[in-house]
Amino acid sequence: MKLSPVFFFGLAAMVMGASQASADCGCASSAPVVSSDCGGGCGGGCGGSVAVSSGAGCGVTYTEKTVMVPQQVTEMRTVSKTMTRQEQRTRTYTVNKIVPRTETKTQDYTVQVPVQQTKTETYTVCVPTQQQQTYTVKVASTVMEAQNYTVQVPVYTEVDVPYTVNVPVTTQEAQNYTVQVPVYTDVTQDYTVQVPVTVDVVQNYTVQVPVTTMVDQSYTVQVPVYTDEVQDYTVSVPYTEARTATRTVCKQVPVTMTRTVSKDMGSYQCVTEEVPVSSGCGSSHGSVSSGCGCGVSVSSACGCNSGCNSGCNSGCNSGCGAAVASSGCGCAPQTHTVSRKVWVPNVVTEEVPYTTYQSQQSEESYTYNVSLCRQETRQRTVKKVSYTTETRTRQVAQTSMTTETRQRTVKQCSMQTQTRQRTVKQCSYNTETRTRMVSKTVMTTEQRTRKERRCSMSTETRTRQVPRTVYNDETRTRTVTVMNNETRTREVPFTTYTTETRQRTYNVTVNETVSEEKTDTYNVCVPYTVEEQVAVTVCKMVPQTISVPVSTGCGGCASAPAAGCGCSAPAPAASSCGCGS
Repeated sequence: MKLSPVFFFGLAAMVMGASQASADCGCASSAPVVSSDCGGGCGGGCGGSVAVSSGAGCGVTYTEKTVMVPQQVTEMRTVSKTMTRQEQRTRTYTVNKIVPRTETKTQDYTVQVPVQQTKTETYTVCVPTQQQQTYTVKVASTVMEAQNYTVQVPVYTEVDVPYTVNVPVTTQEAQNYTVQVPVYTDVTQDYTVQVPVTVDVVQNYTVQVPVTTMVDQSYTVQVPVYTDEVQDYTVSVPYTEARTATRTVCKQVPVTMTRTVSKDMGSYQCVTEEVPVSSGCGSSHGSVSSGCGCGVSVSSACGCNSGCNSGCNSGCNSGCGAAVASSGCGCAPQTHTVSRKVWVPNVVTEEVPYTTYQSQQSEESYTYNVSLCRQETRQRTVKKVSYTTETRTRQVAQTSMTTETRQRTVKQCSMQTQTRQRTVKQCSYNTETRTRMVSKTVMTTEQRTRKERRCSMSTETRTRQVPRTVYNDETRTRTVTVMNNETRTREVPFTTYTTETRQRTYNVTVNETVSEEKTDTYNVCVPYTVEEQVAVTVCKMVPQTISVPVSTGCGGCASAPAAGCGCSAPAPAASSCGCGS
């Protein structure tokens, strides 16, 4: 630091006017008045604290004095600085968890066990039997007959079957558990941040600027040239062709055949025979089979009326009782001869021709059309393309890069350290006991009933219509099948159910509260002290030697007495010296 001359002159005046001629000497004399004897100079009275010039003459002399001058000095000091760092620590806390535990229990239950059994069952079947049957054929007629048959009809019944089930019953129970409740408090914390300071700086940079120019470029193209050319090609022309083939034809041809026919060539003949009549008299009109009530012997079927009407009525009605042989009167005889017509059969067998149709196959020719195609060669004119090479010119853009230097203003960032305060949450844990509802399941036994469908077979007789063919006027013999009902026995399996008690094991889940110690890793800010050297500007007192004017005490003592030395006038002692005390 540079000091001005005015400062030194002011300091010298202060030293001269302070009356310190004997301040640093420690004078032993207690006289307040300095000796007026000038023969020996001023050095004999003040103990030589002032360096007097060697000259014996009086005047202003300069002496060197050391004074303390303030000066600003930059020095390095060690300063303690508190900083924080992230430190990872570990803490242990207790966590309660619900751990499921599986228990095995035994339970009795009832099941329906199927049992396979067999039983003997009687059933009716229709057994076919071959029989010879004589029938007459003239007009065929079909007759439906009712036939009884037996079937097994299933009958289903609903049966109530009791069974036992385990019904879960859930109840709510109160359970105490312990939790760690976090408590947060606000703590003020000092921290250091780096604050960015942005300054605009002009920066030179180089860019590549594209420059586009048009340049002639030669290129080759293929130019198509079209010419007409005659080309042969083949086509398929359809046409129709008639063909002849042979096929087999089935025709119905009438054929005359003979069959044997039996005819009855009989006739009615008159037969005379004795017939019994009733005995006694009475009304004989109804006792004679011939129609004559008088008992007259009739040889033929006619002539009875004349005899009966003439006199028989009176005789019969009178009840004569006498046997009349031929008169026609009186009572009827015991037997009577009558004549009647009786059909006498005469069966004759003869061959009778009849016409029937038979299928007869024959070969015949027929004509059909077939579509065919023939190949024909035709001509057509097509365009044929060929390519010729031509060289052409086009304008293309050619880009070249030139380098340019430009300026831009960029943000330059520097970091400045600042100390700030923030409020952070400090966490502590309090233990609390709480209550919660826990579900508990208990199995209770319950009787229930369910419907089961069971099947039983019942025998049922039913009626069905069976066709039967009857032929009249012709007797034939044929073999027919007759269905006869036959009773048989068979083994039928059926299933019954028996109630059986069994045991089974099942798993029940029970929840248990288990306390578990867990380790947690967390980060804390740990303060630490760092000592660093800081440049500090301080003001120190530096010793400096200066020249101070000092009076010798002669020639001017009356008007300007020296500081501690005088020739005639007494000089007051300095307050800090102690000489005048």
